[in-house]
Amino acid sequence: MRKMRAGTRKLVGMTTALLALISMRAAAATPPERTLSIDAIELIAGRETAGKPEISVVHEGIEYRFATPENKAAFEKEPMKFAAADGGACGRMGPLASLGDARRYAVHDGRIYFFSSDGCRAGFLKEPESYIEVDDTMPFGSNDQVLKGRATLDKVVAWAGGAERLKAIASYRASAARTEKQGGKDWAVTNETVIVFPNSYFQKEAWNDSWFSTLSGSRGGAMGSSRGKEQIAASRTRAFDRAMARLPIALLKAHVDGSPKADCPGLVLIGDGEGELDGAPVEFVKVWLNGSGARLTVDRATGKLLALAFHGRDGTMKVGDSVRRFTNFATVDGVTLPTAYVVSFNGKDLANASGMIDTFEINPKVADGLFDVGPS
Repeated sequence: MRKMRAGTRKLVGMTTALLALISMRAAAATPPERTLSIDAIELIAGRETAGKPEISVVHEGIEYRFATPENKAAFEKEPMKFAAADGGACGRMGPLASLGDARRYAVHDGRIYFFSSDGCRAGFLKEPESYIEVDDTMPFGSNDQVLKGRATLDKVVAWAGGAERLKAIASYRASAARTEKQGGKDWAVTNETVIVFPNSYFQKEAWNDSWFSTLSGSRGGAMGSSRGKEQIAASRTRAFDRAMARLPIALLKAHVDGSPKADCPGLVLIGDGEGELDGAPVEFVKVWLNGSGARLTVDRATGKLLALAFHGRDGTMKVGDSVRRFTNFATVDGVTLPTAYVVSFNGKDLANASGMIDTFEINPKVADGLFDVGPS
């Protein structure tokens, strides 16, 4: 019996050593900029306590080290509570910007943020609420307001081509090209947006031969460039879905299809009164989709979509109140959509945030593998 107990102790010791070795090897594979060497549980509590490489976990591509097994267990129980905000993206530049450096961190309101530079960290700490993105609160209204909101968007649907034509859209592609001069050099800039309904989105921007892309689909989200593709954290994918939910085609499709996605209750519509724009009578409707809230301005007589207002980033580093006023429209295969807009941000015209597309396509063929997320 003594020999058996001694053998058991030896086996347990060997197993513990093996697990520690595996943990250390996994840690060694994580680069320093994606390794939080300070215990996240302690850091949020206001204490900077070094973590141990042998007590660590890799979550969404970031290694977290802990001072005690108990702290590691607490993290594993509620990772969304203790992990770096926005999957470790730079806290100042936002969830769809580049990753921050885990060695350059700060805590605000019980969340850990990473930063790309000391300047980003200092700017964030000066006014953190100007840089933090979260889901918008879902609007609520009376039954009459809900019916009014649906009736107003029905007018937009009729103006855009009708419900049956919109229901028949399975995919959408928009593209634009321009030339910019920066640093004494001419740049050919192209943009592409692809949607496969109901819930797959892709955007790509290229500057000469350099490009980057963001996508979300049934298997999550990813960012890519000429260097490759990497899966991104769920919170960053959510931020991308919020941005895509502001596209008029996404709102119209959600309305006519009427089927909510698995991860959200579908499109919410609340009538928000009437008014005037440039002397013309308009109706307002609050919309909410995929965590993104907005307020639409609709011509009362024609149903033409005139403007879209929301709180967030709009070609800006800071989060604020943006109003996109549509200035051009096109009709393709019987579907009418806005193709250009100007931006007012926090009450001021912002010329460099204006947007336009050259063309859009209805039901284009989509390349195989476009929505693959790549290695996780």
